Amino acid sequence: MTLTKKEKTLLIVLAVLIYCFVFAKFVLMSSIPKIKDLQNRIKTAQVQLDALEKDYNNIDTYKNQIKENEVIDERLGEYLMNNAGISDSAEFVENLALLMGTKLSGISLGSPKELVEGNTTYYAFSVNFRTVLTEDGLNELLKYIEGGSRKVSVTLLNIIPADEKTASEYGLKSSGNQSFDISIGLSFYSMDKEAAESLVKFTRAAFERFIDDEELPVFIEDLKDGAINIPSVTRQVSDAGSVRNRNSSGEITLMNADFKIFHTGYLYGGYNFETYSEFNRSDRIRSHISVPVDVTLTLGKTQYTIEYADGDGYSNTLTGELPSENRDFTFFIQSSIVNEVKENENLWVNLYIRNDSERRILVKMEQTGDRVKIMDRDGNAINGRNDKEKVYI
Repeated sequence: MTLTKKEKTLLIVLAVLIYCFVFAKFVLMSSIPKIKDLQNRIKTAQVQLDALEKDYNNIDTYKNQIKENEVIDERLGEYLMNNAGISDSAEFVENLALLMGTKLSGISLGSPKELVEGNTTYYAFSVNFRTVLTEDGLNELLKYIEGGSRKVSVTLLNIIPADEKTASEYGLKSSGNQSFDISIGLSFYSMDKEAAESLVKFTRAAFERFIDDEELPVFIEDLKDGAINIPSVTRQVSDAGSVRNRNSSGEITLMNADFKIFHTGYLYGGYNFETYSEFNRSDRIRSHISVPVDVTLTLGKTQYTIEYADGDGYSNTLTGELPSENRDFTFFIQSSIVNEVKENENLWVNLYIRNDSERRILVKMEQTGDRVKIMDRDGNAINGRNDKEKVYI
């Protein structure tokens, strides 16, 4: 049978409709979930791409943050022991034990305590003991502590002349030389609790080698509330009229001040003078001194300069960029000098301020001994305020 032209056309149309139905039913409909999944994957990839492009655009910022963190870690590594640096602290304890002679008493050893300063968490434990040394032994001990690790601070150092009876009790025979009864308190600092606990065990073992009168190991007391030398507590600073610290809402502390001076007695273990700026924490002037110090702070329009000169002829200079934000600058001075100690009699700080910027300098000073004098560029003393240098104490 021969199909007419119309019938052929209808068959072709029917075949096309059947093809479209089969394609939609078995191909298109089954592909829709895959298409949606692919679209979701594309969106996810786009989000990841946008994040990578953002990170790429901020790569210089991240590099700077890494450098800043490296500097912070380096600075913390100088002051806080970690697992890698425990050998230095162990060596300090070992040599200290060797300097103590043959007998100790009143030994107390604390467990590591968690301390928090700002965003930094660290650990510290204390060691206290008493011994008697000759004058030569005392001088050697002081020299060792002064040049010792900055991961250790001296919280107590009490020295009094010892009579012959006391000296003999500590194994020193009468030789006509003066002996000294010494009480010492130390604080050890660590970034890691594990490192602190390891050093506690080592310290206990080092001191247990000493013997008592009956040839028995000494008794070491567990110090539950040992004196830990921590940063000084911050206090609220009054506004002194219209003067207000825009930097820290009324508080000026050693942690947040723009410029800092630390000054303490000659018998302090480690550097007893330090000055630097918060704008460049890695660049500092440090010294162990027994002589007067002159410090000059100069503020320009965009830069600052800190000049140092001491009575021993040593000098140094720090320079850096000032921030562009419009606010007051802050200066924290901490000076703790015991006037009765002979070694401290020549310890003075003369601070000269030359302020050529448009901003004020708010000064917070915590001192004992009255060894810090603040002056303007002409050498005139600044007691409360100085309009020429825009200084407010």
